[in-house]
Amino acid sequence: MKSSKYGFLIVALMLVFSLVLSACGAEPTATPAPEPTATTGMAAAETPTEAMAAETPTEAAMAETAIPVGEFTGDTIKIAVDLPVSGGDASDGIPTRNGMELAIRQANEKGGVTIGGKTYKLDMYFLDDVPPGGTTHDPAQGAKNADSFIADPAVMIMLGPFNSNVARAMMPKLNTAGLCQISPSNTNEKLTKPEFGETQTYRPSGKVTYYRVVTTDDIQGPAAADYAYDKLGFKKVYILDDTEAYGKGLADNFEKRFKERGGEILGHEGVAKGTTDYSSILTKAAATTPDFVFYGGTSSNNIPLARQQMAANGLDVPLMGGDGIVDGEFIKVAGEAGAGSYGTVAAVNVKTLEEAKQFIEDYEAAGFKEEMGAYSGPGYETASIAIDAISRASSVSRAAVCEALANTKDFKGVLGTTSFDENGDTTNKVISFYEVKDGKWEFIDQLTFGENK
Repeated sequence: MKSSKYGFLIVALMLVFSLVLSACGAEPTATPAPEPTATTGMAAAETPTEAMAAETPTEAAMAETAIPVGEFTGDTIKIAVDLPVSGGDASDGIPTRNGMELAIRQANEKGGVTIGGKTYKLDMYFLDDVPPGGTTHDPAQGAKNADSFIADPAVMIMLGPFNSNVARAMMPKLNTAGLCQISPSNTNEKLTKPEFGETQTYRPSGKVTYYRVVTTDDIQGPAAADYAYDKLGFKKVYILDDTEAYGKGLADNFEKRFKERGGEILGHEGVAKGTTDYSSILTKAAATTPDFVFYGGTSSNNIPLARQQMAANGLDVPLMGGDGIVDGEFIKVAGEAGAGSYGTVAAVNVKTLEEAKQFIEDYEAAGFKEEMGAYSGPGYETASIAIDAISRASSVSRAAVCEALANTKDFKGVLGTTSFDENGDTTNKVISFYEVKDGKWEFIDQLTFGENK
């Protein structure tokens, strides 16, 4: 026991710290989100009470995780989920969440998970990374969600986020707290690969706590370039990107490879988030007479509007993009103008795999209002791998779950066989290709790279 002298000193220091927090307007702990309802098994997104931070937080702000966490003593283990399910991102986020929910629901129907002789129920703790009233994913909201997940001792693992720039804000916090995560869709290579010089920012502890079941943009970008050059016969391109981590990274990777193949880059410019009138940009691009336009970014950042405006501005050529546009939002907003657009997805099309046949049947029978999306399968896979890791953990603790997750090898699931390399990246490297036909994204081709080729 400490002496009374040290006790007085501690109390005094705590009082000073409390006064500093009050003066700064800070909150000492994150407010937990409401408990999941019996009907949905998911919690609603909490409403922020303070102004949102800048889109890209500073390294110090991202790594700050002074959040007290109690000891887990319950009968329910929570799997945290962060995805964008509002505004323009809903057509991506909701079908992905449905895949995760289905895996958790099925695990509970089989009795949950047993650790150390005790059986636990699993529960999805969901938060939206689109802020209230917002129209698209927001890194600052993702960082707030990370704080909430960290503060809940029942959370043993996190699934998500969907967007790479949100991952940049969440990863340092989760890493410092020792809470492992698996993303169904992040593709920016800088998040995990040391050779690109940023991983130390996302791994303050030096440990790998981030994993993903899709391959990276240093594969997706070149694959798109090769497909455009070889299969589609395009030789001249004008490139646009939405200036976010994913969009610019994908566009840069595409540009490098397309140029290496002998293709001509007629221009490359970033388009400010929220742009609605693309006429000047498109007129400028049209003057260069490209064979097609390549776009790096997400539908929620308004590229479907640009697709809608292309022909009227003298740019009657195809549009090609990455997985950020292969969604219902693009189809809905671009309308008939979207026909003939191309997109890549950094994961296998589950409809091509015998292993996914049961999943597809189960998804269709589950009663979801939304059709299965390109990332419903990867969403299901992240949850399945997380549940497998929890069931193999030596104890009900984040450290034990992280250790089990790191040891995942040859996991047989709806994406085929998955293992993780030393950086947390999947060894299952597949790029799928889609084209808009008859008002829908239709699968047209698939390429496999690396270990599983």
